[in-house]
Amino acid sequence: MKYLSRIAVMLVLIASSLRADAQNVRLTDAQRVGVFIVANQAEVAAGELALRRTQSRSVQNYARRVIAEHDSMNRQVAAMLQQLGEQARPSAMSESLSRQIRDDLAVLDDVQGRDFDLAYLEHEIAWHQRSIAAVDDFVRTTTSADVKALMAASRPACILHLDQAQRLEWALRR
Repeated sequence: MKYLSRIAVMLVLIASSLRADAQNVRLTDAQRVGVFIVANQAEVAAGELALRRTQSRSVQNYARRVIAEHDSMNRQVAAMLQQLGEQARPSAMSESLSRQIRDDLAVLDDVQGRDFDLAYLEHEIAWHQRSIAAVDDFVRTTTSADVKALMAASRPACILHLDQAQRLEWALRR
């Protein structure tokens, strides 16, 4: 049960950090792309941790899919940036997100056994809910048609990941 309190704190921090950042900061399109890259890298890192820690085939399969699809999104971002001759830019939001994922992964890494699977899936649920909201906000506020199209195209995968994490979490709790 100790992990539940850690996870609850982690989820509150996740929810509040991006919400506060999104409300208080106006980002350029290059900074939005920077946040998008960091978010995808965070998902890859969480998935890699899950592959190292879980014994569940279902969680392993989920983590592999998340890794592959978020890594693919970042390759698409890199190709778009190269084509446009642009670069992603850091922001307070992307830096805050980087710190948050390091903290989240440290908390997850302390959880053992079956509790790890549940904690990882709870993290994924919160993360993808937040990511979908951020993508929706970025699509509404970006001025670049290329950035808007790329982010809008990522939304279905995020929704699928959220749905799969919710279903796995439900199944593990039974």
